[in-house]
Amino acid sequence: MNIIEVLNGFEKEKFSPVPGIVYSSLYKKVRNNFYYEFEDESEQFLFSPHYVPLRGRMGKKMKEFIESNEILLNEIKDFILNSLFVYSALIDENSYYLSNSQSIFIARLIHKRNLRFEVKFYAHYQDELENSYKDKIYIGRDFINLYKFERKYLGLKKYYKSLEEQNEKIQERAKHKLRYYDDYKKNFMDEIDYLVNDVVNESMGRIQFFQETKMSDIPSGDLLAVLDHILYLLNLMIELRDFSEEFENKLRLREENDFVKYLTKFSKDLIDGIRYLRKLTFQLHLKISKYQI
Repeated sequence: MNIIEVLNGFEKEKFSPVPGIVYSSLYKKVRNNFYYEFEDESEQFLFSPHYVPLRGRMGKKMKEFIESNEILLNEIKDFILNSLFVYSALIDENSYYLSNSQSIFIARLIHKRNLRFEVKFYAHYQDELENSYKDKIYIGRDFINLYKFERKYLGLKKYYKSLEEQNEKIQERAKHKLRYYDDYKKNFMDEIDYLVNDVVNESMGRIQFFQETKMSDIPSGDLLAVLDHILYLLNLMIELRDFSEEFENKLRLREENDFVKYLTKFSKDLIDGIRYLRKLTFQLHLKISKYQI
């Protein structure tokens, strides 16, 4: 089912309410420069913040949907941005790109099942959209369910499920994209596979101890234990990130360019996860200390 059919069948009365958030200047800029990218029948469509088509040859169904659903698309835009504000650090992590006066923010919606989507995010320069669209910079991903804004485990589960998926992809791509696959298999590809499985198994076990959807729901007596768990998860992610970046540097030196771009995206997702875990530790430290900011 293509993206238009999915959104046309959306039961709008079930749309999950989003929390009211007062945006900072950075978030306001991102919202004002939010470009949707849809994929339909293997063709990519790009729409400006005011839903002017910029890429792709729109058929009648696509045109009618866009023209009659601007309110819905704006609501989904706010759902995505508020999700990133609460359950991610992606926008803060990429402020270097996003705060530039020429930068735009691209969200590619990929339907998974029901009203669940994977959203891949890119940064680009507005004046380069026409001539070098493929050069857009990948800055991370999120997973949303339009029927349910709040996420258990402080939103951490998605990072570990994503790690599993990404590991499967890079393991398979390595077999076809690395020129000297046998040179890297034991010391690097197998080690990444081991580390990912270790991070996922350990992390999925530990997040069972804090199933709350937001920080304010965690009982005061549990805050220290939750902080200890999150710091442990943070260290695991840092270890995996460091190893991944070491491998990435080696690949660049040996000009394994067909594969290294996939590892760069993998590292980018790890960095996003690390930044979010650090965001949680800051919030927990403040709550534990009872320091009023």
